[in-house]
Amino acid sequence: MADNKVEEEHLGRSTPYRASCSVWGIAAILFAATPALCAKSHADMTDAGPAKPPLPAIETLQLEPASLTLSNIRDGRQVLVWGLSADGRKFDLTDSAEWKSESPCVTVAKDHYVYPAAAGDGVVSVTAAGKEAKLSVKVAGADDAKVRFVRDVEPVLAQVGCNAGTCHGAAKGKNGFKLSLRGYDPEFDYAVLVQELQGRRVNRVKPEMSLMLLKPTGAVPHEGKTLFHPGSRAYQIIYQWIKEGANYEPDPSHARPDKLEVLPADVKLDLPGRTQQLVVIAHYPDGTTRDVTREAILSSNSIEVAKITGNRITGLRRGEAAILIRYEGNYGAVNVSVMGDRSGYVFAPMPEYNYIDKHVNAKLAKQQVLPSDECTDDEFLRRVTLDLTGIIPTAAQARAFAEDKAPSQEKRHKLVEQLLGGSEYVAFWSNRWADLLQCNSKTLGDKGVWLFREWIRQSVATNKPYDQFVRELIVAQGNERNNPAVNYYRTLRDTGKITEDVSQTFLGVRFNCNKCHDHPFERWTQDQYYEFGAFFARVSFKGGQRPGEEVVYTNYNGGEVVHPRNGKVMTALVPYGQEPDLEHSRTRQEAFATWLTSDKNPLFARSYVNRLWSYFYGRGIIDPVDDIRASNPPVNPELLDALTQDFIDHHFDAQYLVRTIVHSRTYQLSVKPNQWNEDDKINFSHAIPRRLSAEQLRDAVAIATGTREEAQGLPAGMRSVYMADGLVEDDFLKLFGRPKRETACECERTSNVSLAHALNLVNGPIINNAVNAPDSAITKLITAEKDNRKVIEEIYLAVLSRLPTDAEVAAMDLGNGPQRLEIAQDLNWALLNSPAFLFNR
Repeated sequence: MADNKVEEEHLGRSTPYRASCSVWGIAAILFAATPALCAKSHADMTDAGPAKPPLPAIETLQLEPASLTLSNIRDGRQVLVWGLSADGRKFDLTDSAEWKSESPCVTVAKDHYVYPAAAGDGVVSVTAAGKEAKLSVKVAGADDAKVRFVRDVEPVLAQVGCNAGTCHGAAKGKNGFKLSLRGYDPEFDYAVLVQELQGRRVNRVKPEMSLMLLKPTGAVPHEGKTLFHPGSRAYQIIYQWIKEGANYEPDPSHARPDKLEVLPADVKLDLPGRTQQLVVIAHYPDGTTRDVTREAILSSNSIEVAKITGNRITGLRRGEAAILIRYEGNYGAVNVSVMGDRSGYVFAPMPEYNYIDKHVNAKLAKQQVLPSDECTDDEFLRRVTLDLTGIIPTAAQARAFAEDKAPSQEKRHKLVEQLLGGSEYVAFWSNRWADLLQCNSKTLGDKGVWLFREWIRQSVATNKPYDQFVRELIVAQGNERNNPAVNYYRTLRDTGKITEDVSQTFLGVRFNCNKCHDHPFERWTQDQYYEFGAFFARVSFKGGQRPGEEVVYTNYNGGEVVHPRNGKVMTALVPYGQEPDLEHSRTRQEAFATWLTSDKNPLFARSYVNRLWSYFYGRGIIDPVDDIRASNPPVNPELLDALTQDFIDHHFDAQYLVRTIVHSRTYQLSVKPNQWNEDDKINFSHAIPRRLSAEQLRDAVAIATGTREEAQGLPAGMRSVYMADGLVEDDFLKLFGRPKRETACECERTSNVSLAHALNLVNGPIINNAVNAPDSAITKLITAEKDNRKVIEEIYLAVLSRLPTDAEVAAMDLGNGPQRLEIAQDLNWALLNSPAFLFNR
């Protein structure tokens, strides 16, 4: 075959190809560039971001909150000023508003915070955009309030960064001075600040000479540089605390809030450049509240869409972001939508095949996104076959589906029922669970791997309810023969790894972040880590009766978790919800399993539904799927709630949930975007191309070429997904992301595309050997079929699961000479290297 050096846009480089000229006519069609996404003019951008757009005419003002109640002289509060346009839209006018107290009991500071001056009822007038509104203020008390360490000082240390992980909150502190990370241990912090260094950090006689103030203001050398200035709010709080005696909290249990409230709860900006302020209210166990906006730490999870400066959000470009709010161990999130110019947009909802489409339509309408058209029958055939079974349809199956004259939805439903629960489905989904449960010979040995994999296979084959499946893993005892589920504990072994992997796999929560300290971005505490681990402290291992056999059992004579910080033996407690009934449970694991798999557990079903969804759409409703937290909110909470409840109502039936997902119009949307959704990657308005997994790709090459796959440790012709061991050495599978199965993270399996992948496909043995195999389907086809059009059709059906277009047929000339086989092989090779084959579309 001729070697032609062709500049291939898809691969981004010049590569020697084995192909005839006619094949490149096909390649030009296959690799045609897709429309550029969102090419926008940046003429209205400045170095600081987009220019602030003009406001429409404002009809009235609205205040949030509409009234205030103030309790002491330090109880300052901020109020949001909304301007309402004639069409009901709201705009934040807080920055430009003018404030004037009409009562002696109320004052308004320069930063527009409202403070009490004396007990009584007062009124503040607010004017903006030529309109006026009145704020009612009730002053319950104007007495001075002492500054307290936990309630007042610790938030300041966190806000300026003193106890951050990059400063004195680091594991070993900085320059001999250590604070607990983000203030998770206030008693420790108080002791080192007040008692260490001969008390020089706190000078009760001359507070201004305290190192706590001299260093952060730069009055003495400080590696962390200047954090605040004399006279600032942070300075005054610390100064006043020292002046009052630098005392510890009389009742620290009520010193930290148990809930945050953020105003507004949802932010919608009409155009880039528009701004919105936030107000953060802390709610305390004693029923009191206060405005903590100035000490709260706010950040954006998408700085390309929205930036946060202080408490002010600025929209940068069309898209969605979440503003994460952190204050003293409490966390919250506010969703931000930047709409952009949607002139000419008219919403046309997609047909609703089930409740999934209803919730997706609602979110698309809210975001002014238009769903794509429905995918074609051949696209659905390939997509759902790959998603349910991990393999592509054969040419015969593709032709039969194309020639079926039944209504489209009827034959799609029929196809799903044929695939769901079949042997290929079982093999594919067993492989997924073998990944998550870390089925590998490093910890289980060869026999254990196969026994565990077979238990997983039987569970999937019988459609074992998800709650039962997980419960059997958690309560498992015995040896690998009589109860293969014990191999889960044999894989994890260590109490700490069991704690972390169980929480990540079955709750979607990453507990490893709170092993050494309280979770830096979530409510989970270090105490909860060891209380959670106490449920597994008595899981033990011993030799069995057979050589090499290992028994998993509960050791009733010992096995406790000791907290590394204080040496305390930890009681087995769950991090939320009703405590398990340990007294009436045979083992701690049994009590834990009952709590974990309960339909009342808010994370158990939710985390699996979210994980399952990601397998069909390329991302979770919460993403990453195993990092569920308040600061990582779902993109469509109503959809996730509905799916979760449906899963529970149908008794944790995984196949029912799969069927519901693939029957939805949302799943059946085309991969082709339109003008109104080309920039959407998170709201499921169109299908997102997903690169085939390592096993899918290898199996697909074998099916498309009609060759027998050879996988290590398996009989010839057996699919790669039947490999039970994660540690099998196979260069192709390793390169294309098959995991070693050593972690509980979905991220261990990769699906990226790089130069190394492209080179392997183009020049490597997997595709080339299959194409050139003397017993391949192509060789047989050329011998048996003399009609060139039918040959081309058969190759397209085998590789892409569709018939070629007339243009594709016309671009391909097989001829009738001795080069006919060679040209057919070239076509086959070109199609196997095309994005249409390499991606599930």
